[in-house]
Amino acid sequence: MEPILQMTGQIAGLVILDIVLLVSLLVVPLGLPGNFVIVGAALIAGFATRFVPIGWIDIAAMLGLAVIGEVVEGFLGSAMAGRYGASKWGMVGAFGGGLIGAVLGTAAMPVLGTLIGSFIGTAGGAILVEWALGATTSDGARAGFGALLGRSLSTLFKLSIGMAMAIYVMIRVH
Repeated sequence: MEPILQMTGQIAGLVILDIVLLVSLLVVPLGLPGNFVIVGAALIAGFATRFVPIGWIDIAAMLGLAVIGEVVEGFLGSAMAGRYGASKWGMVGAFGGGLIGAVLGTAAMPVLGTLIGSFIGTAGGAILVEWALGATTSDGARAGFGALLGRSLSTLFKLSIGMAMAIYVMIRVH
């Protein structure tokens, strides 16, 4: 009877791991650190398997990827705003607007509001700062579009990192 209980426990552990990985991926577009949760899940899986399928080097590499994803997410919106003509202050406006939009969006409507607020805030921050500096409506809108494009690309980049890590963990542990 003991081998059946052991196998049942292993299956339950794998199901829980898969659920944690899926939920972690779902929260990445919300601007939440889902990739770090994936690293934590990999660490727990490593402990549970005595670091045979997933070793310390794997976990360190995943941690590095998660950090890269956060850095890219933080700056790509601003960088794209600059590429589309925003001044340095407009780029700062895109970054700050994204943060403020996420906070206000969360207050208005948790979860989905965070996502919507961060995207609108990124574009709005760039537009408002450019207008305040005397840019034309067209130039401000172009800077806002660049910021929105950068925010979208950074979210896809970060989600791609998360998907790669989650798939790696699943393949190694299953």
